[in-house]
Amino acid sequence: MPSVPKTAESADKPSRPTAARKRSGQTDERIHGEIYAAIINHQIRPAMPLQEDALATAFGVSRTIIRKVLQRLAHEKLVDLIPNKGAFVAKPSIEEARQVFEARRGVECILVAKLAATVTDDEIGRLASLLAEEADALARNDRKRRLQLSGDFHLELATLAGNAVMRGFVQELVSRTSLIIALYESPGAVPCSQSEHSDIIDALKRRDGAAAARVMEHHLRHIEAQIELADQPLRVDFSTLFKPVT
Repeated sequence: MPSVPKTAESADKPSRPTAARKRSGQTDERIHGEIYAAIINHQIRPAMPLQEDALATAFGVSRTIIRKVLQRLAHEKLVDLIPNKGAFVAKPSIEEARQVFEARRGVECILVAKLAATVTDDEIGRLASLLAEEADALARNDRKRRLQLSGDFHLELATLAGNAVMRGFVQELVSRTSLIIALYESPGAVPCSQSEHSDIIDALKRRDGAAAARVMEHHLRHIEAQIELADQPLRVDFSTLFKPVT
């Protein structure tokens, strides 16, 4: 097995490099998951700088690991890597926001129409369970959890439709929609209506693909109608945000 050049590692080693290197695979996934969640849950806002040093300190790993995670997030369109400046949470433009919603209408309307022809009672039950969790989050005024469940509902629809390629598109588009909402949401807006999710389920119960597609299009246009320009980037203490739970 060829040796790893020491010079590439030496500048980036954390205080306990051996332990970090031994569990690097799990560490990459964990760190990616935490930063991903912080972005789509609006704890880190669009255009915010993601300093490698600060993140490496917060997670107790090397900058090499952080750089790898940031590259993955950039591939997922959640982070912009700007030469000589660094990494920033992606900041979609108004035009890009419109294109994301247009793409979502095109993909998700096709998927729900397709799903209506194959959906089972058990699968409808899974969707209803997500809806019940969403209602609970609404009752508890847990906006973060509700936002997560809203995305989960759309991803579950895509998963049940059985097209893995289109499901991948939906996952990326849902994540990018979260950034758009963080930037442009109108004050007091409800970004994803629970009642509209219920209407989609009702159309699926009737196995009515055309109705499911109409409700989905209305639903996505409703979300789009609630965005407006509101650019207020925030700074966050990474060490506090990603402090390990004890």
